Amino acid sequence: MTTPDFGTSQLESMNKIVTARRTPQQELSLWQKATSMFQKSDLAIHKSLSTLKLQGFIPQDFVEQGKLWDKLPHSLDAKIDFGFKWEHMIMMNFQPHHFKTFKWRHYQHLSVGAKEMMQTCLDIHDLVALQLSPQQLHQLGWTWERLTAIGGDKDNISIPSNDINIYFAPKPETKTSLSNVSRFKF
Repeated sequence: MTTPDFGTSQLESMNKIVTARRTPQQELSLWQKATSMFQKSDLAIHKSLSTLKLQGFIPQDFVEQGKLWDKLPHSLDAKIDFGFKWEHMIMMNFQPHHFKTFKWRHYQHLSVGAKEMMQTCLDIHDLVALQLSPQQLHQLGWTWERLTAIGGDKDNISIPSNDINIYFAPKPETKTSLSNVSRFKF
């Protein structure tokens, strides 16, 4: 067993030890204990997302701390593996130019379609710059009405007219006459 170092004056050192033990520690309130336990102040965007995940961080922590999507230096695949969903991306100020990093698998994995893309204030020039095929646009849920709503027309959309007729033609409305409806008894 080792003995404590009392310095030059044993009595003075013992008194300091006794005084230190008798002085109460500053007691934290229950609120301070709880917030210090859940405080995620070590969120550094320059760390790898796998390290942050091991430390207990989740995508919502980035949202709560006001991190912007374009300030995260990680690849889109790493962000998706970390757990980012479309809702997080929108809350982190996802912009139309960020779609340029998307591959087709990202649209599918994140369930991003025309409706979600329009949430970013996408215009026809942003959409054309993505160079999606007419088939892909159709699979994402783009209709001629949506394309014209963001400024599209036959002149600024680089889609052949026969593809426009195939994928984006307005569906013929089926009108039911009152005579057909009145035949059935409800």
